[in-house]
Amino acid sequence: MAELKLIPQLRFSEFSEEWNPDKLGSIATFSKGKGITKSQIHKDGATECIRYGELYTVYSEVIDDIVSKTNLDINTLVLSEENDVIIPASGETQIDIATASCVLKSGIALGGDLNIIKSEINGIFLSYYLNNAKKKKIARLSQGISVVHLYASQLATLSVNIPSLPEQTKIATFLTAVDKRINLLQKKKTELEQYKKGVMQGLFARPLSETGLKRLQDGQDFDGSNKKNPVFPKSNKSCSRHLRFKQEDSTDFPDWEVKKLGEVLDYLQPTRFLVSSTEYKDEYEIPVLTAGKTFLLGYSNETEGIFKDNLPTIIFDDFTTAFKFVDFPFKAKSSAMKMLIPVNEDVNIKFIFEVMKTIKFPLAEHKRYWISEYQNEKIPYPSNEEQQKIATFLSSIDKSIENIANQIEQSVIFKKGLLQKMFV
Repeated sequence: MAELKLIPQLRFSEFSEEWNPDKLGSIATFSKGKGITKSQIHKDGATECIRYGELYTVYSEVIDDIVSKTNLDINTLVLSEENDVIIPASGETQIDIATASCVLKSGIALGGDLNIIKSEINGIFLSYYLNNAKKKKIARLSQGISVVHLYASQLATLSVNIPSLPEQTKIATFLTAVDKRINLLQKKKTELEQYKKGVMQGLFARPLSETGLKRLQDGQDFDGSNKKNPVFPKSNKSCSRHLRFKQEDSTDFPDWEVKKLGEVLDYLQPTRFLVSSTEYKDEYEIPVLTAGKTFLLGYSNETEGIFKDNLPTIIFDDFTTAFKFVDFPFKAKSSAMKMLIPVNEDVNIKFIFEVMKTIKFPLAEHKRYWISEYQNEKIPYPSNEEQQKIATFLSSIDKSIENIANQIEQSVIFKKGLLQKMFV
């Protein structure tokens, strides 16, 4: 049988030599951090620190933005050096124990439940390598049942395959660039979500009265085509200014009314749209939906009783008051789900959906809420033309957010494919 060569499936063209097999203990030294309790963490502390729990919840393979600080005496702490790789010394599961990260900064205080790995290997490369190619093997080295532990003596026995330093650096630089793109996309998505939140506050954070909504004199004009960020209120509880749209002739739209949801929305019971079989398959065409967090339960091949004639609609869970906007044909799963539809053509269902997001509705008991209470919730209600303008603008933001989310998903899939092929 031919000897298996230590060559990755995917590599940069300028490298051809085999990777070198070794033991981690032969190329690295190990130490441990010093315990830092939650009570010793302060936002205004002087020394940045990384604690055991944060390694799982906050950081990825490379750490360059420290979130916690401590005001403890720096001379009593174990501090990082640039290029250190840290890995948990304990964890709740064996797989968790394999979380490893490279610290790009010196002088960071390291928590006591962290193993510190020092070597001449490129730390970024080693962190990606341990996190991906060696995760399961590290997990098998750990000991324990409910809480597992990983000791330096065990880490030292780990078999590793290491390329030349130039190839390490090339891999590290490339994967860092991929992660930087993902992080930038995530930041852009967050900023757009915050922007929409500000728009929603500017549009809907106003006092309601039975006589209608009076426009405030110091309102921020915004015609929907201007891409500059308007000024929004600093407080969510009150609004001394608001975002307003103009008519085509640049005049104000009429004052907003106040209506109950039941005055602008009717509902359909789900009985004739319920799916008969829960044998879902990806190759089937008809989505089966729930109004809850899961939303898409699977796909059905049933062709009868498809909800398609009153789209778009808002699907509403009568017990939890969760709701979703749906603009495509579907089957329903729960008999507690109502399909909310406009009472007439003057009601823009997308606008109503956005207004419903601003309702703070307390759940008191397990019962059906739409008829008894929820339909009586009051909402601001502009003219049909202004509803349309607002709905179109908010939909354009949603589309941008969705596009970025798709880019993030594709980038993550791309990275996963790389990590499966770049190491041996």
